[in-house]
Amino acid sequence: MPPTFIDLTEDQRAEVETLAALLNQDQIADYFGISRTTFIAMRRRDADIDARYKRGKAKAIAHVAKGLLMKACAGDTVSS
Repeated sequence: MPPTFIDLTEDQRAEVETLAALLNQDQIADYFGISRTTFIAMRRRDADIDARYKRGKAKAIAHVAKGLLMKACAGDTVSS
């Protein structure tokens, strides 16, 4: 029997980007009620889901980096 592919709705695809900024792949899979391996397989076969996941991660990293740079430029060198 061929494998059954799970597909995400457009709203769920948008959620992937939002969730990727805060959660890891295990947590995103749990959120959607699927296994981690299923989520990874979805990313491998669907360039849109993969791009949204990567974009969400990149936005989160950029947000943190921007905050750190602003603090450093303002002279705040204290580690918290």
